[in-house]
Amino acid sequence: MQRHIRTQLDTWVEALWQQRLTRRDLLQRGATAGIAAALLTEIIAPYTRQVAAEMRPSPQVLAHIAKEGKKLFIANWEDYVNPKTIPQFEKEFGVKVTYDTFPGNEQLLAKLQAGGVKYDVVFPTHNFIPIYLAQGLLAPLQHAHLPLLSNLMARFRQTVVDPGNIYTVPYSWGMTGLALNTTHIPLDTPRFGSWALLFEDGPQRYSGKLGCTDEREEVIAAALQYLGHNPNTRTPATLRQAGEVLMRLKPHIKAFYPGVESRKALITEDIMLAQTWSGETVKAQAKNSAVVWRLPKEGGTLWFDAMVIPKNAPHKVTAEVFINYMLRPEVAADNANTTGYATANQAAAEKYLAPEVATNPAIYPTADELARATLLETIPDDLLPLYEEIWTQLLGA
Repeated sequence: MQRHIRTQLDTWVEALWQQRLTRRDLLQRGATAGIAAALLTEIIAPYTRQVAAEMRPSPQVLAHIAKEGKKLFIANWEDYVNPKTIPQFEKEFGVKVTYDTFPGNEQLLAKLQAGGVKYDVVFPTHNFIPIYLAQGLLAPLQHAHLPLLSNLMARFRQTVVDPGNIYTVPYSWGMTGLALNTTHIPLDTPRFGSWALLFEDGPQRYSGKLGCTDEREEVIAAALQYLGHNPNTRTPATLRQAGEVLMRLKPHIKAFYPGVESRKALITEDIMLAQTWSGETVKAQAKNSAVVWRLPKEGGTLWFDAMVIPKNAPHKVTAEVFINYMLRPEVAADNANTTGYATANQAAAEKYLAPEVATNPAIYPTADELARATLLETIPDDLLPLYEEIWTQLLGA
């Protein structure tokens, strides 16, 4: 082998061990340089064996999986993993997964509060986690079973709801803002990037073609931001003002959409303007190119969903093995490339995301946009009745 090629190969291998280069990238570069695939495979074999050993659970953990019956029960949002993620886990670990979906946080919380259905892993949104913790609904995680926890971005290892990941492993994050159909709402429309487009122009120009999520906190937050308030405002008078704004909008709203239903309505053009999630807008645009995402100039909300283990989970060790599997960079990237939402996995974001995903501002916003997105806080107990009153009146109107 020529000396300069050998030197280059040594540099690539060093980068591989330092995780600055992926195995796939090294093989591609080697092939371009004319290095035989067999030689490349032999050179990186020690690295491949080490990575496999690090990811493989210990014999003791595998024994626990067998003792627990090789079963796992998961409840997740719809379309929130790559289609091959669960089958690959089942094949690798010999575990039978029962996979349910839920349309909203309130429904998932109610199921766990009732205690009748025993899930092993669920995916609640961050502002519901303090409720789970206050009610003793979650089991603490055994970090010894989560060696890949270090793959998380630093900010997701010290979250406001669970510093140190005692109970939670953040999975995906995103924003709530506006989805618009540019066939019916041209880019040069006044107020195009403002909540005023929904709350003021909506009733006049797009009545019956407006949509909102069915997440109470998110809908009220949008009205608060339109009014110029922080979405975490806790002043009763201000909250009632937001409720009045929503009541005026209600006759013009086609539906409050649970889960992924807003995406479907955007694709079919049942609605042309919606308060919705960034990822659903991204997936809608893939099917209908007229759909675009905007974070309103007044701001939107920021959130993350996390993997947690319910306290009464029957297969806790198997659940931790699954969470660690989801922390693999390749698995996390496969999921992020599919869902339209940003990954909380630093290793995945740095090395494995598809270019069109990594550069999409609807998935990974600019610093200026992030500054306008506010992380929703949990509603204080003393204000819950007011939120419920506003929401009940809105849905009943």
